[in-house]
Amino acid sequence: MLIDKICRGVLAVETGAGVRYIQPSLVERIRLTWTFRNFHVLPEEVLNRHERALLDSLCHKGKFLVNRNGRGDLSLRCIGTVERSVPRPQPQATVLKPPARVQPAPGTLPRAS
Repeated sequence: MLIDKICRGVLAVETGAGVRYIQPSLVERIRLTWTFRNFHVLPEEVLNRHERALLDSLCHKGKFLVNRNGRGDLSLRCIGTVERSVPRPQPQATVLKPPARVQPAPGTLPRAS
């Protein structure tokens, strides 16, 4: 069973639109097998930054598989399931303006620095 997951395993990503299956490469399957060694389902929040980067790259590659008959054939080869949260909007950085320059009063000489 473990060899089958390493050789032909898929990653399930649970989104608001349903479960999507992704076909990772051999090296990615080995990394994912290690990530899911103790759990079958993990929320995205518990993944470290390397695992999140792997998940993002897999989702952006778009190697999604379709479970045509709906009988769970892909779920038998599933390495694990990631509960992907809804993307949160990034906080916008506030722009700080430099303090306004104080203009000397009319008729006074400027200070020497």
